[in-house]
Amino acid sequence: MVTESNELAELVAAFNAELTDPMRNNLVGDSAGDPIRFELYHAGLSVCSQKVRAVLAEKGASYASHELSILNSKGIYSDELTSAENYSPNYVRLRLIGGKQAGLGLASGYTGTSSVETNGFDACVVPTLVDLEKDRVIVDSKRICEYLDQEISGPIRLLPNEPSLREAVMEQVSIVDTTPQPALLYGFHPDDDQRPEFIKHAMSDVYDLKIEALEGLIAANSDDAEVVAAYQSKLSKEKGGKGFARDDESQRAVRALAQKIINGLDEQLAAHANPWVCGSNFTMADVTWAINLYRMQWLGVGSLWKDLPRVQQYATLLYKRPSIWNAVIKFPSPMPESPHTMDLEAP
Repeated sequence: MVTESNELAELVAAFNAELTDPMRNNLVGDSAGDPIRFELYHAGLSVCSQKVRAVLAEKGASYASHELSILNSKGIYSDELTSAENYSPNYVRLRLIGGKQAGLGLASGYTGTSSVETNGFDACVVPTLVDLEKDRVIVDSKRICEYLDQEISGPIRLLPNEPSLREAVMEQVSIVDTTPQPALLYGFHPDDDQRPEFIKHAMSDVYDLKIEALEGLIAANSDDAEVVAAYQSKLSKEKGGKGFARDDESQRAVRALAQKIINGLDEQLAAHANPWVCGSNFTMADVTWAINLYRMQWLGVGSLWKDLPRVQQYATLLYKRPSIWNAVIKFPSPMPESPHTMDLEAP
């Protein structure tokens, strides 16, 4: 397993060499001529990636941005399968380093969330942050956001130093982390599927393509036991997701859970006279809630708070935050805009 700093740099360089699209691989921010410290592997519409990009924007940090293509696809003129860039063996090896550094075990099934705490570690997803200065690979968005707030001094502190307030902020971050966003994205709700049509189309065979790609990669990398184990873990997870996505009872349960989470947010907002979810200061809790609410609205389930004016007002306030607008809502992405968010007003 790669452990030495020069070997980590070599692995980063090897994977970066696979990423040849200059539109998706570039420098964000002004490094002032200093060496690039952070490499971020992410995707435009990945909820977890959006959290990290928003934190980087709040902190005013520069970084090498690598926006990965995370959908497996068949060729337009042939049946040849093109695997997602986040399935690359080099990328998986990179994430396995981060998993070991954090003491994380591989996922063993599907839960409908992207939380590492409840779902286990997935070596084939985004985002991944590499800190070249400290030879660290951080692989969980919740951990990445905490890490960045700790390592980058200004211009804002998103996690308070005061213990009780910090605990309150992290409680909200954890609530967002366990929201079943993957289930909402991939799932075909039997009664009220308001997802954009292009998403419904993309999700119609998404699991079949994932499974085909992973089975091929397992065969092609049979000489690397750790990579194969990561692919097998991912395969088990995606097979579970395939059944979950079209199970009516599961989809109704997911929607009910999402409604419960939104109702909890309304209660939290009612407990404070201040504009933000944990008080008068904008914190990490607000960053994560912004992404959570925007994704739900983007998917057409903003109806969950149509009768909750506090949540409506809070969402509007969050969307106008420059970091959310620029790093999430208007971040360049190859996917079309959702009809459910096209009328949002710029800050």
